[in-house]
Amino acid sequence: MRKMGIFAVLAASTVAMAQQPAGDARRGATLFMHDGCYACHGTVGHGAPYGPKLAPHAIPWEAFQQQVRHPRGSMPHYEPRFTSDQDLADIYAYVASIPEGRPANRIPLLKD
Repeated sequence: MRKMGIFAVLAASTVAMAQQPAGDARRGATLFMHDGCYACHGTVGHGAPYGPKLAPHAIPWEAFQQQVRHPRGSMPHYEPRFTSDQDLADIYAYVASIPEGRPANRIPLLKD
């Protein structure tokens, strides 16, 4: 019975992942800056006083899309007529591509 539950979750995850549109991370980086995402989420999505951390470890596409189109909290909503579905996919591709930074103890300037 437990194996069936795990299989169902994996199958659902695969279907959800298949629905994620292809995005261009390079174009998404440009849009992230142009559309003002950086103002609240930081220039590389690591968060800022007005917006939560988006990267690394981006939230699933469906949650990202839902938050942008129908936000909770004070975030403005971005309708498809202003931010197309392709633009949104590109921005998500950028956010998802942001690597984890080095730990502070591996940054020479921060060492004693």
